[in-house]
Amino acid sequence: MKDTVLHYEAFGRRDRGVFVFLHGFMGNRRSLKAITEPLAGACHCLAFDLPGHGGSLFDRKDFLNSLQTLEDVANLVLRDLDALGVNHFSLYGYSMGGRVAQNIALLAPDRVERLVIESASFGIADPEERRQRYLRDLTLLANVRTEKDLAAFLEGWYRLPLFCTLAGTPALQRILWERRDNSVTELRHALEIMSVGNHPFFAERLAVLHFPLFYFCGEKDEAYTGTARKMKEVIPRMNLTVFRDASHNVHAQFPEQILGALERMLKADQPGVLTGAEEGAEA
Repeated sequence: MKDTVLHYEAFGRRDRGVFVFLHGFMGNRRSLKAITEPLAGACHCLAFDLPGHGGSLFDRKDFLNSLQTLEDVANLVLRDLDALGVNHFSLYGYSMGGRVAQNIALLAPDRVERLVIESASFGIADPEERRQRYLRDLTLLANVRTEKDLAAFLEGWYRLPLFCTLAGTPALQRILWERRDNSVTELRHALEIMSVGNHPFFAERLAVLHFPLFYFCGEKDEAYTGTARKMKEVIPRMNLTVFRDASHNVHAQFPEQILGALERMLKADQPGVLTGAEEGAEA
């Protein structure tokens, strides 16, 4: 077994299949532990730190400084899976990690057993809108220079409508505590590479592939439930599950419901068969 570039943690037995987990912006491999640790009884879970996050820092890993696009990151995950001897796998990606997961699936569709996306964009179809988004993302952290600035940025970030159900919850306090460990310099570099404005629109390319595809989102996250329903028209086979009383970060607020959906998925007679209606709802 060769060394990996990205830092990772592994849970569970390899003989039960592999599920790869990719966190969102400002998270790390432990952000999804409420899912990965208990799911390890049903499969082998690999949780990676994406570039600029957790233990996968640009100032510690020279190889990471060669990355320029989201596709580069996707290829790096595939390289690390090769190093770990993993040929076939399922993918779970949240937000930014969901876009990385889509790119991995497009690069290696024959290796993907299923793709599960939580609250992630499929990219921006219009080139000019994409360019404008990239420019905005490059300045997102421009005024964040100190730990105090980062704390203030996080407080404002999690007041966005995307996260409307998190206010006053223990889940929000855990998230804020975890995110304060980030390096602003590393996050800026990560956004240069993994901004939604720095990759093409994925939906139409995903539509012609054949692995099972699932989309999880919270009913209170109006932007992403709207995106999911539009994308279901482009990708009819996509199984959409909307989680009640949740917003963007479903796994942090309702890990048990996400875990239950994944366990049913893994127990199904055929990969990709999720118990319930095609557009399901989780209590």
